[in-house]
Amino acid sequence: MDAHEIPRRASALPDQFADRVPADTLETLRLMNNGGEYGELGIELAATLAKTGVPVTAAERDELRELLLAMNIPTDPIDDLNVRP
Repeated sequence: MDAHEIPRRASALPDQFADRVPADTLETLRLMNNGGEYGELGIELAATLAKTGVPVTAAERDELRELLLAMNIPTDPIDDLNVRP
């Protein structure tokens, strides 16, 4: 994943998870996206999903992990995601 792909992929996440995260978290994710804070967006989303136990697909989990790794951000919350087929 290159420097151009990170913002593109991170920018899609707030809308992708809009119906699965609390409204205040969604607002924060959108603010982070608008500010170009993609690393913070990724870790906040992963932590929220892990904390709330919201189901995610294996593909979504892998996407979040790949994005965090590309930005050298710890992936700890990824292991706690509620992955559903």
